Order: sequence, then structure tokens, then C-alpha cells
Amino acid sequence: MKPNDDINLTEQLFTRVKKVQETSEISNSSPLEPQAETEDFIDGSAVRSWYRLLRRPSWAWQGADPVEVEQTLARIAMGKGERSHPELLDTIKGYVPGNWVFEWSQQAGGHFKQGRALADAGQRPEAINALLKAVRYYSIASYPHLKHDELADQAQLLGNLAYREAGRLFEVPLKEIQVPFRGKHIQGYLHLPTIDKPVPLVMVSGGIDSLQLDYLNFYRKYLAPNGIGMLSLDMPGIGYAEHWPLVQDTSRLHQAVLHYLAEVAWVDHQRIAMVGFRFAGNIAARLAFIEPFKLRTVVCIGAGVNQCFADPSLFAKCPRMMRDSLANRLGTNAADWEQIRTKSQVFSLKKQGLMSTRTSVPILSIGHKRDFICPESDVRALAACSRNGKAVVFDKQPLREVYDQALHETVTWLKQHLCT
Repeated sequence: MKPNDDINLTEQLFTRVKKVQETSEISNSSPLEPQAETEDFIDGSAVRSWYRLLRRPSWAWQGADPVEVEQTLARIAMGKGERSHPELLDTIKGYVPGNWVFEWSQQAGGHFKQGRALADAGQRPEAINALLKAVRYYSIASYPHLKHDELADQAQLLGNLAYREAGRLFEVPLKEIQVPFRGKHIQGYLHLPTIDKPVPLVMVSGGIDSLQLDYLNFYRKYLAPNGIGMLSLDMPGIGYAEHWPLVQDTSRLHQAVLHYLAEVAWVDHQRIAMVGFRFAGNIAARLAFIEPFKLRTVVCIGAGVNQCFADPSLFAKCPRMMRDSLANRLGTNAADWEQIRTKSQVFSLKKQGLMSTRTSVPILSIGHKRDFICPESDVRALAACSRNGKAVVFDKQPLREVYDQALHETVTWLKQHLCT
């Protein structure tokens, strides 16, 4: 594509979707309820005047500029367009100024254009940084990445385009894998520190409101310096995996990929691990029980594995955006909250009978005392279900420091189990 084609592509994509549902109405037809209190929600800020959780610490860790984040949020807050819910700032309808997707995509587009110009000028490091900024803001534009959200889909497409362009400039160029699964393909981004020999590999996925685009900094800062590769994958019902709904067998996609990795020459298939953030921690833990001979270890960070699904009082704390995201992955309407709560009980690994057994795969379980999704009892119970498991429970702020400490614990654990 030519340097200015990103502008033309953006115009072509977004002008095709004139009349679309605004994000807050995609999965939920019920009346608005009060948002959960901020202090009840450790993983992101549930602010009463916003539909989305404003995950500032996560976005900063992933590479967003805090100043640009605040400037963009301010433009959204000051938007004058018609809102689906007048009391929620980020619900302006249509691809217009003040709309969430519009403002973040505009922010991304500037970095995308700059990145391409720098690449054409041969300034590789600077081009990579600019393109990855574009990726970061396109991902936020798409957030929370609901199926059938047409504007978000266009932002996601541009984010993946920028990711691939940045990946071509990496010292070891980005590779993609396509794993056949039930008539379709599971797509993943494979990052390698070298192609001179097979390397240990970590499969990485996040929660029900994140994309595989969101974990590059984990690879660049923590895995690559230690000679460990990373395969990022989307969760069922999200991104490239949106074809498959979230079901009790949450790990079926990752399990298929795990088996496929034996055919990938760059990967040492005797040294594979999985790191799961939030709901993906449920998948990582499940794989530890059902694939003990293919995984060296797993790390579960803030994983929902039992109580948040089994205890109605904890489940009820979920903010509306999280409820909508879960309903969207389940293929149901978030208005019927009791049905969603009942259906979600199948995700409890204790109810599945797995946590009453013991796996030979060492599990590092990391959580925070104030996290209702992954309470301390679950953190410790999960570690106790594995041979030589370990539990790490934090109890302090700010969250940015907790992220850094959690990832330091993670990479130390991975080096111990994959590199020795």
C-alpha cells in the first residue's frame, strides 16, 4: 500500500457503515443499572459516567501514552452528538466526533501514517514504535471488541494491518500460523527471538474484552530477552476466534493449537507453556489438567476459575460492559442476566471436577486480595491443585506496579521451567 492509503482505507471502511448500533446496545436491551463501585473492581476503573471500563494502567503497560489517552477521553467526554444513554459519555452514535471508535481511530491514524513514512525513510526503530502506537489505539477503539459491532470491526481490521506492518520490520519478522479447526482456521501471531534453532514457547491470551494484539510488550520486555517465543491467540468469541462461541470446553481452540505446534519447526514442542490473563487463565488452568504431557507449566493471572461463577453475589458485581461482553461471547442477550449467570456456572473448574484432582503441571497462580473475579481463596486453591504449584497474592496499589511485579514473577517462573 502507498503511504497515504491508510487514510483512504479508513474513509472507505468507515463510510460503509452509516447506520450501525452503538456499542452499548449491541448485546443488551435491558434498562441501565448503576455501575459497580470503583473499589469493587480492581481490574480497571468502573466509572459511573462511562459505559466502558477505563483501563488506564493496562493501556499504559501495553504502550499507550497516558497524555494521549487523557486527551482522547476528553474529546469523547465533550462530544456533542446524540448518545444512546445520555448519562454515559462514551455512547455517542455514529462515526462522528465524540464517538469512541471515531476518536481513538483518529488518534491511531496519525501514528499509522507517521509509521509508514518512517518506514519508507528507512528509520526502522522509529517506524516500529509509531506503528505499534497505531495498533494500541486501534485496539482501544475496538474495545470491548463485541461481535456485530461494525465500527469496532473496522478498527480491529486496521489494528491488525498496522500490527503486520510493524511485524515485518522486527529483527525476526512476525509470523502467522493458521491452525485448521472444524472447517475454519485459528489464527495466531508467532513471535520468535531467533529462527536459528527451535525455541521454548509461551501461548498467551487475555480476558473476554481483549485481543491478541494486546500482549506484544509482554513478549518484547519479558520473553524475547530470555530467548522465549510467544504465540498470541484470541479467546473464543473474540477477534479472529469470533466464529466459535464461549462454551464449557473453553480450552478447545488452544488445545487444537497446542497439538498443532508439534509441526512448527521453530518451536521446541517439549518446552511449551501457557500464560492466561483473566478469563484465559481459566483456559490455561484447564489445559494443565487435560494436557499434562504437552505443557511444561502454566501461569494464571487474575484468573476466573470458580467463585466468580459459583457465587451469585460475586457474579452480580460485574459492571454492565463486562456483562455485555460475556453475553456476546455466549451468543445471548445480556438483558437476561439470570440466564447468563446460570449458563456461566459451567466455567467453574471446581464444578467441572478438575480442581478436585491434582495435575503434574506446575501452576503459578497470581491474584490480588481485592479482586472479586479471582479471590484469594481461588488463587491459592488453584496452586494447590498442581505439583510444585505456587500462589502469589498482591495487596497494594498502584495497579501499574502490580502489573510489573506480576510479570516479573511470571518470567522468573517461566525461565525456571522452560530454560533449565
